Amino acid sequence: MALQITLPKKPTKLDSIILQLTTFLLDRFGDVVVRVERIDGWDGCNVRIVVRDLGRMREIIDAIAEFEEEKKILGSIIPDVVSVDEEA
Repeated sequence: MALQITLPKKPTKLDSIILQLTTFLLDRFGDVVVRVERIDGWDGCNVRIVVRDLGRMREIIDAIAEFEEEKKILGSIIPDVVSVDEEA
């Protein structure tokens, strides 16, 4: 499978953050992460992370918090972590 990055016509600051987050997550969970994408969720979520192993969700959430802390962007990422089996 090939790597594909699709950007909107006018990329936002959040798009840049998501690209950096994707690299961060791939370094830690490369075998688990399937896709990271910007969303506009009904519940306020702004990043969907599709994973192969939902049992590692707590680790992924903790890693996102660490990423936000390192980048000094606390609260910027509101993740929706879903299994590749349940994505819609």
